[in-house]
Amino acid sequence: MMNTTVEELPILLQKAREYAVNTMRNTLATHDLTEQQWRVIRSTFESGELNAQELARKSAILGPSLSRILNRLEEDGILNRKVSAADQRELNISLTAKGKRLHNKVLPTLNTQYDEIGKQIGNAKLEQLAGLLNYVISLQ
Repeated sequence: MMNTTVEELPILLQKAREYAVNTMRNTLATHDLTEQQWRVIRSTFESGELNAQELARKSAILGPSLSRILNRLEEDGILNRKVSAADQRELNISLTAKGKRLHNKVLPTLNTQYDEIGKQIGNAKLEQLAGLLNYVISLQ
């Protein structure tokens, strides 16, 4: 086993991320979506309606990038943004019917790809990896 230093960790995480998302990029590209746009669509679909801060946290996208993504998805008719009745400074984001249809069209292919990655890694190692990553995330 390789002796891993803390300095190597970001590179290893990036390489693992590339492995995990590489096959999905082609699928998303056929729907004219980027990986970040898909994360916004998926997170919004799962949550129903949420504010920009919650969406940024759930989709792991920084605010300035999220703003550009939201503009594009809104222009494409995939999501709606409306000012919160409770707080005029807050935007609530939800998918349109078109956005929900797109999610439901893309998801089955991605689920097949997720399953394949799961088979390659194996359930035990996948559980172990997810546990370790969640532990590292909790240190923030």
